[in-house]
Amino acid sequence: MYDKKIPPNEEDRKHFREALHIFIKNIALTQYVTKTVDKDTHISNIKSISEFTAKSEFSYLLNNGQLNFGISQKLLNLYLKYLWCMDKIETPPHFPVDRIIQENLNKQAKELGLEKRAITAWTQMETENEYMEVILYATKILKCSGFKNLAELELELFERS
Repeated sequence: MYDKKIPPNEEDRKHFREALHIFIKNIALTQYVTKTVDKDTHISNIKSISEFTAKSEFSYLLNNGQLNFGISQKLLNLYLKYLWCMDKIETPPHFPVDRIIQENLNKQAKELGLEKRAITAWTQMETENEYMEVILYATKILKCSGFKNLAELELELFERS
């Protein structure tokens, strides 16, 4: 077991980042490049990142021995956003949930006359339910906007900030 009084060495952190990058890249290249991935599969992929970190030899580097759902979604969704913006994949089902997009969703909601929602710390999201509350809120805003999908809505809101 890892002794928190002794910081993990940089070599282990580097190997962990490399292994995590390969895992996420594999998900993206095997699933998102050739087809549009549905919401349930996407949620399952996010969970698989957290599970991968829990089972890895580097779990001792992480709080609670694994990445939580919020950090896992951010890693996958951000990677997919970059691939999508480079025309390497079809439109991703969701977007990277963080404080900035939640604040921008609230601004957009206000412009549309919709109720604001409390911001959830993405780094503290333990379950898909907390994440999906943000996605469902964005979907409500999407229906009142001129955008075709959540990814385009997020890109526009991100560019405004």
